[in-house]
Amino acid sequence: MQGEFDPAGLNALVIDENSYSRAISIDQLRSMGFRSALGAPDPRTAWDILLQSAPHVVLVEWFDTGAASLDFVRRVRTSEESPDRAVPILVLTARSAQASVEAAREAGVNGFVRKPISALALGKYVGKAVARPGPFVATAAYVGPCRRRRTPSEYAGPWRRLDDVAPSTGVPGDEDVLDLKAEIARARVAALASVVGKLVAGDPAGARAVYKAVQALVEAAEQIEDRCLVLGAKEMARYLQAQGATDRLDPDVVNTHIAALAQLASLPHALVGERDKVAQSLKRMIDKKLRRAGAA
Repeated sequence: MQGEFDPAGLNALVIDENSYSRAISIDQLRSMGFRSALGAPDPRTAWDILLQSAPHVVLVEWFDTGAASLDFVRRVRTSEESPDRAVPILVLTARSAQASVEAAREAGVNGFVRKPISALALGKYVGKAVARPGPFVATAAYVGPCRRRRTPSEYAGPWRRLDDVAPSTGVPGDEDVLDLKAEIARARVAALASVVGKLVAGDPAGARAVYKAVQALVEAAEQIEDRCLVLGAKEMARYLQAQGATDRLDPDVVNTHIAALAQLASLPHALVGERDKVAQSLKRMIDKKLRRAGAA
């Protein structure tokens, strides 16, 4: 990691019931340079590890309805036994519902990270949470990082922050807008990846489910005006339409496409050239696959 964030000497804790997914997160944290990255399959085991290791950051998977995950977060924030009530906590999940995001924020998490996520993107989230955690609030009703991200229009008091938006404009800053668009893009790609994970060759119902999820991604990409993501998603839709719900539909091609879409969703919008290269490479791949299929 660069700049102010140096994970050397820091401990991390990953809570995920899926051993494979947990191992990936642990490996990513270790590759960042964390002194130790420990894992736990459930919140109960994680609590014991938390007391012993006093981690500097916690990654917790969204368990089932989220109740177990959020109960753990609240326990960290409010228990007198907690070694650090202000420890940064990030929720990792493939869920995209706004209600889930709000529930996580109300419980006191620092961030809600949607999967799949690259090591580079995870490093960005972790680095920001550890190096720049922001103000910590402890009241009778809420304990956790300051949640004020919006500017209420009815507020008439003084605007003390340099990045506050005056009520006359009501418009968030460019960076906030881009962050929101990136969140939406990652959420839709994650939802598509979840459906693709169930796809097998010769499965008409699975193919139709994937096509429906791709159409939802195209619509979302158009709404957030992400030209590169629109192109990448439409190319996947083109491939699906051409192959149809038949055994010609190659799950490997679809999975390769998903990986590229995830990369598009993770690359900053400022990297216009790189994002365009990824999108154009998808178009070339689909052109090539369809030419071969037509010649067969």
